[in-house]
Amino acid sequence: MNIKILDCTLRDGGYINNWEFSQPQISKIVNALEKSKIDIIELGYLNDKKGNGINSTLFESVFSVDRALSSLAPTVQKVVMIDLFSFDIDKLPLQSNTKINGIRLAFHKKDINDAMVAAEKIIDLGYQLFFQPMVTKNYINDEFRDLIIRASRLNIHAFYVVDSFGSMTLDEFQHYISLAHGHLNPSIVLGYHSHNNMQLAFSNAIDLCTSSIDREVILDSSIYGMGRGAGNLNTELIIDYLNTTSKYKYEVMPLLGVIDEILAYYFKKKSWGFSPTQYLSASLDCHPNYASYLVNKKTTHIVDIRQILDKIPLEKRNSFNKQIADNLYKEYLLTDKSKAKGQLNISSDKKILLVASGSSVNDSLALIKNKVASDNYVVVALNHKPQFNCDYYFFSNQQRFDEFTNELPLEKQVITTNIRSKILIDTVISLKNIVYIEKNFVTNVAILMINYLILNRIKKVEIAGLDGYQIGKNNYAYDETSMVSNENLFEELNEIVNDSLLKLKNAINIELITPSVYTGIFGK
Repeated sequence: MNIKILDCTLRDGGYINNWEFSQPQISKIVNALEKSKIDIIELGYLNDKKGNGINSTLFESVFSVDRALSSLAPTVQKVVMIDLFSFDIDKLPLQSNTKINGIRLAFHKKDINDAMVAAEKIIDLGYQLFFQPMVTKNYINDEFRDLIIRASRLNIHAFYVVDSFGSMTLDEFQHYISLAHGHLNPSIVLGYHSHNNMQLAFSNAIDLCTSSIDREVILDSSIYGMGRGAGNLNTELIIDYLNTTSKYKYEVMPLLGVIDEILAYYFKKKSWGFSPTQYLSASLDCHPNYASYLVNKKTTHIVDIRQILDKIPLEKRNSFNKQIADNLYKEYLLTDKSKAKGQLNISSDKKILLVASGSSVNDSLALIKNKVASDNYVVVALNHKPQFNCDYYFFSNQQRFDEFTNELPLEKQVITTNIRSKILIDTVISLKNIVYIEKNFVTNVAILMINYLILNRIKKVEIAGLDGYQIGKNNYAYDETSMVSNENLFEELNEIVNDSLLKLKNAINIELITPSVYTGIFGK
């Protein structure tokens, strides 16, 4: 067996940084891969709808790829990937007019016929065609065998077994490899693309390396395992294994230099690797973005998220559908776990002070304590326990409620109907009544409570600790261990709160008494 390594750092790794590799970084990575004697370098995606011309590996055209390679002269094989329908195949030049040797064509089962047409066009232009049926586990035996036979009739270079969700057990992996090997033309290379949701990428790759298959094999990998979610097979690990066990002479050190100089930085900004989220995705054979999307809501336990994922229709699990995720999430939250009853006892002669969980609560502790001690306020803590006593502790988040409920006086606890409680809570507020701001479904606890106050004809509220989300800062007044550090997510959350405050401020006078990213809304 002749084994080749295809490194996909610049393509699969792009899910981590939105493919925003600078030209110097592209050059360093390509040079390091060549020095390491990697057989095939995948340079990125071709996408004429979202692609860029510079400082990116999401390329708008083949000529953008050539420009990125203009100062380089790699002698190894170079490929790019096209997701079917993301690039107009008719825009491809002849292979002889570009530095790219091959095209990797990725497609879903429902699009097989279109993929066959695209593959023929690519081959006719002179490119080596790497045929990649995504989510191989979706194919039953007859379907996969028929696809292999159809693909074999084309002059394709490689046919892949693709473990899109990182969930192939060894038995499943061996089964699909056996099917492919048994029905492929002997001249066609057999490829394996893995994800590492269940930490099986390395063990499955080793199994293929030690099998008795008599044909050329390609193993996809990325430096440091860089890739979406759980990441990929590590290039540095698989080449070290091949060096140790076989005749191969790859160089590991140039790749370690790339990790140290470039990839460690991206890992700190947005890590990849095993997580309960990635495990859930793999265990249910669904797109990893479903679990990530729900986990990032930070309103439910991982066990509850499993229940939501279970409800995704089987035919919709292959590709992430935000609308489906949203609908199931809303349905779960709006299913009452507690029965609505009671009201907050808000005296008309007292002011209202809401205490959110932002770190500014600790920074402004003296100011807040003075207000609390004045006895002029009804003080409501939001999803946490501050360093002072409050009149009420309002919870809309199951995780936060479970964390703090045993530390708080039972009679002062208030929950929304989406919260499960083992003890009887006297005041339970219907989430359905307060979760919509106009037509927007908003679960931020401060917005929920402000909406509740408006429904109860309260005209003014003061808020502490509504800091907003900021990268590189401790966003909580207490020791929070399940923080999210995704810059794009923070921007989205801030935008949701900002938009909600803009809508609500006309119905109630809102005063932010501690520093906040939302202060500008109120002309301060």
